[in-house]
Amino acid sequence: MSKGIRILDKKNRIVSVELQDILKEINYGGQLEWSILYLQTTGNLGEGRSMPVFEQQIIDAEKGLFITWKELNDLSQKFWDLMDIIIIGCKDRSSLRRYEKDQEMYETCDITIEMVDSGYWEVFAENEELINKFAKKFKEVEFLEADFEK
Repeated sequence: MSKGIRILDKKNRIVSVELQDILKEINYGGQLEWSILYLQTTGNLGEGRSMPVFEQQIIDAEKGLFITWKELNDLSQKFWDLMDIIIIGCKDRSSLRRYEKDQEMYETCDITIEMVDSGYWEVFAENEELINKFAKKFKEVEFLEADFEK
């Protein structure tokens, strides 16, 4: 059963936690398959690469954009202002897909990481130790159950 946490840490009313702050707490990320299901951000992907084109590639990809753990960590350094993102990590690559209901996604995937409207992070994980690690690391948190949206 997946457990979740909402991370609301802010500095001057702006979310102070960045994606790389979350990723560096996941010490088994290399053992999972990853997909980005949605992205809205500003940033610099490098010469000749456009963030709006990259965001559209993710939207157009039937099962999201498959990405390695290293690529995900590298990409997290290129965002300037992350508004929205949905990332899933699964042991089984066949679970990397778009889900009609968030609850099914939270319960199927080993890890789900979401930035919601530039306001807060939500992370769901099968590994309760990871959720507890986030609770210790960050200051303003709320625990969530996979069916919290009901």
